[in-house]
Amino acid sequence: MFEIKDYSSIYDSIMQFNKNKTVSIHQWYPFVEGYSKEFIESILDELNYTPENVLEPFSGSGTTALELQFKNINCTSFEVSPFMHLLSSVKLYNNYNSEVFNSVLNSFKEILSSLPNKVRKIRNIENIPFGRTVVKSGNLKKWNFNDEALDGILDIKYTISFIDDEAYKNLFRIVLASILLEVSNLFRNGKCLSYKKNWETRKTYKRKEVHNLFLSKIENIIKNDIAILEGILKDTKVDNYSRLHFGDVRTNILNVTDNSVDLIITSPPYLNSRDYTDIYMLELKVLDLINNYDELNQLRRNTLRSHVQVKYEELSVLNVPTLKAYFNKIAKKELALWNNDLFNMIKGYFLDMNHLFEQFRRVMQPEKFIYFNVANSAYFGEEIKVDEIISEIAILQGFELVEIRKARNLKSSSQQSGSIKSLRESVIIFKS
Repeated sequence: MFEIKDYSSIYDSIMQFNKNKTVSIHQWYPFVEGYSKEFIESILDELNYTPENVLEPFSGSGTTALELQFKNINCTSFEVSPFMHLLSSVKLYNNYNSEVFNSVLNSFKEILSSLPNKVRKIRNIENIPFGRTVVKSGNLKKWNFNDEALDGILDIKYTISFIDDEAYKNLFRIVLASILLEVSNLFRNGKCLSYKKNWETRKTYKRKEVHNLFLSKIENIIKNDIAILEGILKDTKVDNYSRLHFGDVRTNILNVTDNSVDLIITSPPYLNSRDYTDIYMLELKVLDLINNYDELNQLRRNTLRSHVQVKYEELSVLNVPTLKAYFNKIAKKELALWNNDLFNMIKGYFLDMNHLFEQFRRVMQPEKFIYFNVANSAYFGEEIKVDEIISEIAILQGFELVEIRKARNLKSSSQQSGSIKSLRESVIIFKS
């Protein structure tokens, strides 16, 4: 139905956050998902106008808003995850000062170094994070952190609590978040956290080693970047920090003024059953961003319907030909009853997309562009052409489809790999 243009030679490398892992500011936290700053630069290079007010509905680690801030371009962004919102805000904060940072760091090191003498049992003053499996207890067979590693983490949390300036306190919290996986028994395994191979017997971090790892990152990465950022900010007149909003984009976008946006750049959660609250559970727990199961469930309800962790009432299928054709195919197959959750997830995802494009149409100025990064999915042995379905949705909402660009091929899940070897990741361009 649609022509797909192959841009993989251009996009293959720049659609991965890996390129940002050694770039100042971006490197503060080892983000997995998302695109690199070069993707933003490529968009600005090909536009025939200089945007003034950009919208980023899914902030993630803040790449879009940060790069645009450096280029003095306003960007309104939204983020529903309290951890990702914290990460974005720390990177977007535009009033860091090397002298203040060094003062905070010196005080921090003084307090931390005194802890072994003053605090023998850190757990008496710093609570173990929420969750049944954080540390070994009772008859547990698996746990996230060994005792010494957790005590080292709690030492750092306790010391951070003495930082009065909220901006630097949050910066140090993000540095703590950046070492959690390394000192834990876990690793990110696609859609979830899994236990490292031989985690029970492998060498683990001692309490002091956790301190040293944290301080090494502060001294060798953050300190240098603060000095670099201080120089950059002298020429920065834009404040995208104040334009970052916390909460469900499906609701928050209603507050964006009509005809106020002249460019949208975003990459929403893919339709891959990936629950980002699971993937970043350590950060959410340790930083006290979720403290009980009610808060966890509410966060999941506030996210785009791209996972099955929340059960919804029976949803309708959006009246889009390619989506209906997919459901007609799988209707012919004998599927187990539990698959109803997956059916509802797929339906809900495109209902959410329809709502967003309805709002995009309202907020966008005429003759302006959307760059929308998505990937196709597969369930029940059938490919869901997400890029084409979203293109149909956008057209129905009054947008012109400029181009569907193939960015690269992604591996399909192990459940689908027998019939579908790879799935297309795309950048779709629309014009208002």
